[in-house]
Amino acid sequence: MSLSMRPDPRNLARRVEEVRGLSEHAGAPVALVPDDPAALLAVIAELVESLERSHRRLIETNVQLVSLREVASTMVAARDRAETTRLVTRYLTTAFGFEHAFLLLLDRERGVLDGTWTHHEGGRETHHSIELPLTGERGAVTRALWLDRAVLSSDPQRHAAVVLPPGHPLEDALAVLGSMVCVPLQRSQAVMPMGESHELCGSRCILGDASVLAPPPGPAAEAWAMEREERQRHCLGCDLMPILGVIGMGRGRTGEPLGQADVTLLESISLSVAPVVENARLTQDLRASEQFRLHLLDSMPSGLVAVDLAGKVLSVNRAATALLGWEEADVAGRQFGGVFGDDAEHVLGSTLEQGREALREETVLRGHEGQPLTVSLTTSLLRNERRQVYGAIATFVDLTPLKRAEERARAQDRLAALGRFTSSVAHEIRNPLTGIAAGVQYLERALAADDPQRDNLAFILSEIRRLDRIVQDLFDITHPRGLQHRTAPLEQTAERAMHSLAAVLSERGVTARLAVQPGTPAVPYDADAMQQVFINLVKNAAEASPRGAEVLVHIGAAPTRAAGRQLDGPAVMARVQDRGPGIDPEHLKTIFEPFFTTKPGGTGLGLYICHDIVKRHGGALTVHCEAGRGSTFTLELPLDADGGTP
Repeated sequence: MSLSMRPDPRNLARRVEEVRGLSEHAGAPVALVPDDPAALLAVIAELVESLERSHRRLIETNVQLVSLREVASTMVAARDRAETTRLVTRYLTTAFGFEHAFLLLLDRERGVLDGTWTHHEGGRETHHSIELPLTGERGAVTRALWLDRAVLSSDPQRHAAVVLPPGHPLEDALAVLGSMVCVPLQRSQAVMPMGESHELCGSRCILGDASVLAPPPGPAAEAWAMEREERQRHCLGCDLMPILGVIGMGRGRTGEPLGQADVTLLESISLSVAPVVENARLTQDLRASEQFRLHLLDSMPSGLVAVDLAGKVLSVNRAATALLGWEEADVAGRQFGGVFGDDAEHVLGSTLEQGREALREETVLRGHEGQPLTVSLTTSLLRNERRQVYGAIATFVDLTPLKRAEERARAQDRLAALGRFTSSVAHEIRNPLTGIAAGVQYLERALAADDPQRDNLAFILSEIRRLDRIVQDLFDITHPRGLQHRTAPLEQTAERAMHSLAAVLSERGVTARLAVQPGTPAVPYDADAMQQVFINLVKNAAEASPRGAEVLVHIGAAPTRAAGRQLDGPAVMARVQDRGPGIDPEHLKTIFEPFFTTKPGGTGLGLYICHDIVKRHGGALTVHCEAGRGSTFTLELPLDADGGTP
């Protein structure tokens, strides 16, 4: 080597001393003698060893950082605080080799620190849930929080790390704890102006006040303790509290005691862990808020649809899909009017275009099958934090039950008025009817057998009987008699009804057949009242059927899970089926209401009386029909007589 390329020995010696100063494990200095090969080799060996240690430390640090990134990505999906703290403590014991690690997060509402303490020993990892009150003296962990600085405890047996209730599972692990470091976790964003002290929140602030650790001697100690707890509660209720919780690591008695280097290490770790923990908590709060919002929307009894400024559907709740038959995936992104109809679009369009919000406006929505639904619609604008409109909400309530209730109320009012009318004039009507009938019968006997006037008298008598029957029906509706239940086979009553209708069936040219399922149980019912039901149903079926047709009456035990069943418990079911043209779908809604009839000269009371009798038995009467295939009236009577009313 030429002299010009040879390094300056003094400069080289200075640089070697600088490298030695950077190493934590620097031994006794080795003098650099340029002309002594042995000395040069010793210096080179020392530098190689230092370089190797640096590379090892760099690799360990990279592994720890990679582990922390993995923990951070996993913590975002953590379900709750317990899972968050368990992930961090597992990371500390695995990545840094400490026997103990804990992370306790601040719960200001309850005034506690709660989280996980992980104990790693002999390849076995144990997690303990722990909760510490934050008022009073609770050990080194809470002391680190109130002092707002790291606390190194070299003798946790003498100065308690935490004060636990007797019998806590962590007691055994703490019994072998030799040293421990606690560091408060700081919020990632400052809650106070830069450079301000905690006194900004008031003179009662206790955070960072070291005087709270040393009670005064004598009788003043009790008052001092009470004041300390009051100031602690004051800080827990303060929105400027900058601490998230406390993180810590420890070693057992047999290990090397923790020192200042470990304090520095944990403080560095806490700077990386704090934002990860805070983000995880914010994500959990956001997830909980979203779940609460969804639960709130789906629990609403009213339907709700949200749209953007263009009127495209953003979201619908469960009540809206149940009422209208749509699924959210079917309507998302579609125009509101194209899905729910023009009437509702007009109301919502006024809100979006003119800002005119509707309040319980009655309109019609269109369901999935095109069926109309009368609703009470309320609209309101959606605004962001700047009060800018970005859409609208339409909430609606199905008015069908209300309209049915109103119709029932009107029907009851009509019945009440009819009852009053019947009670006041029926007696006056029936007395003259009896006299008229007697006079007509007297005239009939006075006429010759072949007198053509007999037909006119017969017609008058039939009309008198019809009028008397109407009065009797009115009495049956307004003054129903009590039911006399008796357990008997239902087919007996059906047979009597069909026998009494023999003349009507013969006149119509219709036959009636009774089919009874074997093993059909007897059922408690009022025979006279139920015979009236069968007479009405079979007579109606005969009148609806063409000549030569058959009316089928089928009686059997009701299947447990039959489609269309109205009763939950065991029952006997009777079906009366005709072969007529069926019933208009519009009439099915009102067929059991009083005074509804499609027959010329009918009173509209027959099916209403049948429905009322069955309902008073605790049963159900329904109708099903198919166009061109006839109608089927289904009667269900419960086997339990307690289901009816007298």
